[in-house]
Amino acid sequence: MQTQLSRRTFLQLTAGTMAGALVAACAPAVPGPASGGAAPAAEKVTLNVWWFEDPIHTAMIKTYSDAHPTVTVNPTAIGDIVFGDQKYLTAVAGGTGPDAAVQNRHTFLQFAAKNLYQDVTPWMDSSGIAAKDFTPVQIEESTWNGKVYGLPMFTDVRYLFWNTEHFEEVGLDPTKPPTTWDELGSYTEMLNVKNGDELERYGFVPYLWGNSWMWLYGFLNRAPAISADKRTILADDPAWVSTLEWMVDFYQKYVGDFETTNAFSQSITSTGLADPFHAGKASMSATGDWVVGDLLRIPDIQWDAAPMPVPNGGTQATWSCGFSVVMAAASQHRDEAWDFMQWAATEPGWEAKAAATLADVEAYWTREQIEGEPQYWPQQACYLPALNMLQEKYVSKLGEREQRTWAMGIDALENWTHGCGTEMGVAALEYWVEMDNAARSALALKVSPEEAMMTCKTKVQEATDRAWAAIDSKT
Repeated sequence: MQTQLSRRTFLQLTAGTMAGALVAACAPAVPGPASGGAAPAAEKVTLNVWWFEDPIHTAMIKTYSDAHPTVTVNPTAIGDIVFGDQKYLTAVAGGTGPDAAVQNRHTFLQFAAKNLYQDVTPWMDSSGIAAKDFTPVQIEESTWNGKVYGLPMFTDVRYLFWNTEHFEEVGLDPTKPPTTWDELGSYTEMLNVKNGDELERYGFVPYLWGNSWMWLYGFLNRAPAISADKRTILADDPAWVSTLEWMVDFYQKYVGDFETTNAFSQSITSTGLADPFHAGKASMSATGDWVVGDLLRIPDIQWDAAPMPVPNGGTQATWSCGFSVVMAAASQHRDEAWDFMQWAATEPGWEAKAAATLADVEAYWTREQIEGEPQYWPQQACYLPALNMLQEKYVSKLGEREQRTWAMGIDALENWTHGCGTEMGVAALEYWVEMDNAARSALALKVSPEEAMMTCKTKVQEATDRAWAAIDSKT
């Protein structure tokens, strides 16, 4: 499951709430798992877990509960699953947090630095689960000051998807996507379809179509987001400015008015389609690997995928986000919480998720009367043995195109992706929204790209300095 990001008023966190969260979360931690293991059968434990509420993840809870009769899992919807989970923050501040919860990794360091998660390194040591067993970027995002504060569950990567039939229509080789930003522009111009003065099919739209955001283009352009010590925001780097200048120029040359283009996209999504690419109204899309599962359910769309085009002097890159499962600092059932965490993140949890997802896919195929064998595209597990299991058991049954796309994702996770959490630091909430504000304001021609990025730098640096002042005062 992947949620499309949107602008929210999630930054309305009062100083009192934040301060309360810090005080409540800084209670002394138990220095490791109890030696007695899980509670005996006579002491049935109720484990409060904040979890996804969709049918697939609900089925996972049932599978776990059926296999663990001494534990009653009490699942609760986690609330805002993208922007740091205000519900979690408020509950921890009031001492009513869960035993375990899923948390988005783009805000993970911000929360871990405030001691809102329990260090699970001792449990990892006793269980034999090691950091090396996980995809490298995702375990790094779940680590603070050398200690692991959560087990990465799933992740994603972003590519360029293109409609091969559209390529053929305009005389482009459907097997050869653009590989540079210059080619991306020329391909877009060829693929645009106008009805009078208005575009009715867009070759490519960089922002708010698909799932790319400013981060993807910056990473392709070698733009640094934050210093190694996570204290200095680098959004004013010339590489960020030139990236935004390219985006503004791209709109003016090939796309048109920013707001008009967004309205066009929203008119399509309001009909129930995922985005213009799914509707055949965009020929290329910068989006996440999860759409492969959607596209397999739309057999009329002929597509392919490849790494994003690279600017002159740039580098192959993508970015990944996703969720980790954590133990709340105030959990009263830590051994049981750990047992659930490792189940959810490793093969047993992924077997349960795959079975539930496959059943959902088969039901959809039947309901929509789609011809052919139902095809299941797994999410990318962060636990390497589970990732290998998904490939061998499920991906190997898909077509050559899907297997090639999966292999590209594995290569990206190993070699050329960026983590959303590691790039945003301890003021991730502010960094996300201010980077988005910078892109929107420049694309709407309200400010210059240089002014937009300087504003982003200033605001996020102030937030980062405040966060570090609070962290340093506790050490």
